[in-house]
Amino acid sequence: MHEPSICFEQSPAMIAFRRAAGDANRLLNTLLVALETLKGNEAVKPSDLVVSWSKPTTEAEWLETRNFALRGTMVAIVDALDQYLRIISRISGLTSPELDNQLNGRKELNEERRPTLPERVAALCAHYKDTVHPAYVLAVAVLVAWRNRFVHFEHKEGLSRTERSQLLGHADFFKEEFGGADMKGALQRYGAGGPPTLSDFSMLIAASQRLVKNIDEHLLHLQDGDAYAVSLTRYLLFSSPDPAATLERIFFPGGADAAGRLLSLFLDNGGNSNVNRRASAPSLTRERLNDVLGLSRTKAAAFFGIKRPRTGPGQ
Repeated sequence: MHEPSICFEQSPAMIAFRRAAGDANRLLNTLLVALETLKGNEAVKPSDLVVSWSKPTTEAEWLETRNFALRGTMVAIVDALDQYLRIISRISGLTSPELDNQLNGRKELNEERRPTLPERVAALCAHYKDTVHPAYVLAVAVLVAWRNRFVHFEHKEGLSRTERSQLLGHADFFKEEFGGADMKGALQRYGAGGPPTLSDFSMLIAASQRLVKNIDEHLLHLQDGDAYAVSLTRYLLFSSPDPAATLERIFFPGGADAAGRLLSLFLDNGGNSNVNRRASAPSLTRERLNDVLGLSRTKAAAFFGIKRPRTGPGQ
């Protein structure tokens, strides 16, 4: 019996989310450490800073700078969640078609407005029941509501009374799971219109990351290896700037060479060829990959519905 040559442990959406969220968190920490260092040391100005600048002199000015860094990171994390939902909807078969409007933030025919990001996340998790802890879904609601209030100064679409009550009911869970995090205090700070503490923010980011990880693993668990390999190939082709050129590059000259190029792409987009792999992840052998996707350019173009560029005689 042949061992699988590749299994799919993460979707491209998961990779994009982890990169964006991880980078935002790392860069925030760098900026905050730099701010604290600058307070007690002489400033070193960038060589390309051409406008006048002076070091903050009051605690309020330092806090304003810190809050600016927090605001930018909150925006980046929320955008990463939005992007995750959109990407999973574009990989055919990965999610239920009935979720397409929700995942892409489109208004349903019988609705008066588009769904909010927390509503979209909740719809996804409700569709795949018992996959994500309800506290993680609520944490996304806090993150987005706090972003709206702290970044955009919007107070209309805040947390509902029910959501606040449910969050308080999960306070012990958050404390145990996230290093003593204080959800009750976080809700008080949110209600007062202030910034989150680093502990608050770390809790919300970590909860969002766990939510995405849990749902991503479940979605992939439902996939068949052959079908997902085809869907992932389709996504990679159509998400490239020039699908026709990408197809030409991958599927020339066809056969095992084409399958080999796809294998390399799969490894960059959530695939794993190591012995250490998640048992529930969809997989296929190299031989099966050759059979399914070792196509010539002409056959691949017909299969994926991509028009090939015209070539001259003999080309």
